[in-house]
Amino acid sequence: MSHVGPNKPAVSAADPGVTGAPPVVKCPKCGRNNPLTSYFCITCHQILIHRCPKCWHEQRAGAVCEKCGTCFALYWEQAFERAIEEENRIWWAKLAAGTQAFLQLLFLPFMSLGAILRTLFTRLFALRLSNR
Repeated sequence: MSHVGPNKPAVSAADPGVTGAPPVVKCPKCGRNNPLTSYFCITCHQILIHRCPKCWHEQRAGAVCEKCGTCFALYWEQAFERAIEEENRIWWAKLAAGTQAFLQLLFLPFMSLGAILRTLFTRLFALRLSNR
């Protein structure tokens, strides 16, 4: 059996006396033997294989990636902050668009009245010029 740390499940053969027995992983939480390819414990659903969110490297210990050195907690905290910033940016953009649409509707009678009066004056002026 290999060394077992506080976050490292033990990897061993199912029965050391039997050759060809599938290797198993002992759950650090409940102690149940699980198949080596299990991502979660069959009994308590403890995570057995952690995947790095940056490089997708799979490993048994889950605080820092063994391949790229990414701290999982820090990575997810930064991803969460980026998501919050993006959500806030979208919210403010929607508010600005809604405010602009409201203002256009609010000033529509005044804008259309100006266009109608301008059209009437140009037609009357054109009509007077043509009558001379």
